[in-house]
Amino acid sequence: MREKPWQRLARELRADGFESPYLDRLEERVDVEAAQDRLEKEIVQEMACALGRAEEKLLVALLRVEVAARDLERAGDGVGRDDARARFNERRDAAWQARHELLIHREAIGIRRNQVLETLYPVPPRR
Repeated sequence: MREKPWQRLARELRADGFESPYLDRLEERVDVEAAQDRLEKEIVQEMACALGRAEEKLLVALLRVEVAARDLERAGDGVGRDDARARFNERRDAAWQARHELLIHREAIGIRRNQVLETLYPVPPRR
């Protein structure tokens, strides 16, 4: 592969002891290993962030289930109780789905021991 004009300039400046963040960045573009390392770090960071977002979604869903359970306990008899029960069951189903999505996400990135999810994030039974 033919050398780009700036590569010779960069090599000469380095040989003279010249320091510059721009020179560093140019050299990194040429250094395939550095580029691959940067890409791998970005991918790992994004996987961790996405996993965190999936857990956050589950935590919010479980909190909503707790609030719905409290509302159900406070509800009187009749239509109000039926509405509260339906709301609880809807939120419970959403929490179960969010936990299932977290499980799928964990498996997709290679985490195979997921039995702990049921212990850490228990989803109550339907009412």
